[in-house]
Amino acid sequence: MGVLRPVLATSLATLYPGARDEALAGDASTRRFHRLFLPSGGTCIVMDYGAAFEGETDDIRLTRVFEQASLPVARVLHILPDAGALVLEDLGDETLEVALARAGSRSRPTRQALYRSAVRMAAEIASRGTAELLRSDRAGGPALDGERFRFEMRFFLEHYVGGYLGRPEVAMEVRDALDALALAAASHPRVLCHRDYHSRNIMVRADGALAMVDIQDARWGPDTYDLASLLRDAYVDLGDPEISELLNLFCGLLPGPPDVAGLLRRFEVTSAQRMLKALGTFGYQVHVLGRDRYRSAIPRTVERLARLLPASAATASLGEILLRGGVLHEGGRQAVE
Repeated sequence: MGVLRPVLATSLATLYPGARDEALAGDASTRRFHRLFLPSGGTCIVMDYGAAFEGETDDIRLTRVFEQASLPVARVLHILPDAGALVLEDLGDETLEVALARAGSRSRPTRQALYRSAVRMAAEIASRGTAELLRSDRAGGPALDGERFRFEMRFFLEHYVGGYLGRPEVAMEVRDALDALALAAASHPRVLCHRDYHSRNIMVRADGALAMVDIQDARWGPDTYDLASLLRDAYVDLGDPEISELLNLFCGLLPGPPDVAGLLRRFEVTSAQRMLKALGTFGYQVHVLGRDRYRSAIPRTVERLARLLPASAATASLGEILLRGGVLHEGGRQAVE
């Protein structure tokens, strides 16, 4: 277990004598992940926080909420506070992104079947997950509210527009439009949100069932937020007919009378906020942390925003301001490459 921190390697050697580890690609957080190969032939995942912790982490608390709502996430097998890690169930290597690339070949699920399953799971998060969150000790917990969304829009300006594009100064009307978008998204009905519900955080098990990872930031948020993360995924392209069909499916799965028009308006606003927030994250990962694997997602996201914002009555004014302000193009990126 040479790649593990010594204190963690010692704890794991006690739990799993003879196991060997393999470092895995991490996410956008500071956590590190390893797969343990057990002498018995099984595997598990080690989530390394990098330092000891006290009490319960958000991963532990939120796993309990998801499990009590019968929502599929990796089980926590062992909690190692002194070693600063959790041992989790291994959900395998096949993300939804990978499964979509293989869809339809041989006996594999079709693209439509995979997306319909993912949308059903998003609706279950918004319904069963919300009911369970209300019963939990996190009922008064964090939310994707106006303050949080305004922060994300400032982050977008700082790290994508300023850092990645090399344009630290933007017109006040751009800042005002982004603040207005933040407040509009925050005004939507609130449900439990995974918060990063996209094709790299949805796993496809060997039996074809879906499960979620990276749940530590789940919280209250707009009712279309997870849907926007999935259908406006920075890593996968969906056609407008596919999105329309999946929006209708999601709407029909929610409690109460369907309101497709209202859901669509909220989806368009939330999608705009979510994609701009994603550009801020990509800019930070590339420009500040030097993680070039996020670079390829930027052109797709910029193209979508430039195409979609002017096309919707809910976001047309914002689109005009951002295009006029030079925010939705990649001019100036040579300055940071």
